[in-house]
Amino acid sequence: MVQKRTYPGTLVLVVGSSGVGKDSLLAGARNQLTGHASFSFPKRLVTRKPVSDLEDHDTVTFDEYLGLVSKGSAALSWQAHGLGYIIPKTIENDLEVGKVVACNVSRTIIADAANKYPVHVVNIVAELELRAKRLANRGRENEDSIRRRLAREPIALPTDIPTTEISNNGEMRVGIKALVDLLVSLQTQNQE
Repeated sequence: MVQKRTYPGTLVLVVGSSGVGKDSLLAGARNQLTGHASFSFPKRLVTRKPVSDLEDHDTVTFDEYLGLVSKGSAALSWQAHGLGYIIPKTIENDLEVGKVVACNVSRTIIADAANKYPVHVVNIVAELELRAKRLANRGRENEDSIRRRLAREPIALPTDIPTTEISNNGEMRVGIKALVDLLVSLQTQNQE
């Protein structure tokens, strides 16, 4: 068995069902923590162009995605909904210097991430009606597709990995504050 490398930083995996507001909370936290060198919000690489300002990712073709994964340039990678996603290997530089690194990922890669890095999961939750409204407002899918997406059963979270649940049912600023408070708390723990 390969021994897990030790990093002084923490990788925060932000997860949650479609429409809970993961990208919105991450964007708000990033804005509030801008200028603080202890935090990193890496851009994902996705095989789709961003549809809104809240989608902070870089676009790659599917062939580029496959090439990056095969070359080992991805810290984490997964495929979902016909798309490929990558968290770049550069996060290891941030973890090495003790940063809290926060990114939006699929629940399917939590165990893989925890085998490589010190991980804390943030599970964002929101009521079904609110999620439906947010998905409709994104304008990426038709009503049928949204209904199918909302009907999917969420993948269970591992029980042996530290996890914090944040409700994003109210004003966005409340969810952002909860996320920022958690990230600051994790950074304080890293420095102890």
